[in-house]
Amino acid sequence: MNCPRCQQILSTRTINDYNASVEVDNCSDCGGLWFDKDELAQIDTIIEPRLLEIRHLPSEAEQLKSLHCPSCNNSPRLEKGVHPRDRKVIFDYCPYCNGIWLDKGELEAIQQENWLLTISKFVRRLT
Repeated sequence: MNCPRCQQILSTRTINDYNASVEVDNCSDCGGLWFDKDELAQIDTIIEPRLLEIRHLPSEAEQLKSLHCPSCNNSPRLEKGVHPRDRKVIFDYCPYCNGIWLDKGELEAIQQENWLLTISKFVRRLT
């Protein structure tokens, strides 16, 4: 498979978590990640509380560029979605194979959360 962003050949990378280990396709050139159907869901619930949440995301213009699905032989154009946990993350997904493309920094952005937000969510659950 080739990277939908820069057309380099994707290699595999394993993302380990407390509860799951997911093998994804990684672009060593631009740092993007391709998740096959349901792979992102296995690690999407991970939250890493941070004192300061610093995002390293591509510009909105870069995130909005049209990409093609690497899994479906670049046939369908990927659609755009906004991640519910971080509205600055505009991810790409294929409506046919349900794969998801995350640009460099987007996975970290959806997994990191400001400590104050984490604490307030915890307090709300207790009441």
